[in-house]
Amino acid sequence: VSTQARLSHEFFHQSARTLRRQFGLTWNMARSIVRMCPDCQGLAPIPQTGVNPQ
Repeated sequence: VSTQARLSHEFFHQSARTLRRQFGLTWNMARSIVRMCPDCQGLAPIPQTGVNPQ
């Protein structure tokens, strides 16, 4: 399953959440697939810092 997920990510560049749902992976497995992708390295979300103004 992880091989299929990796190949799918290489073609479609899905998020870790999508890989987890589509292939039944754990969070760690899905995140590691996304982290290993050289094309997705620059797409990591910017961490939020500070106080919520609400």
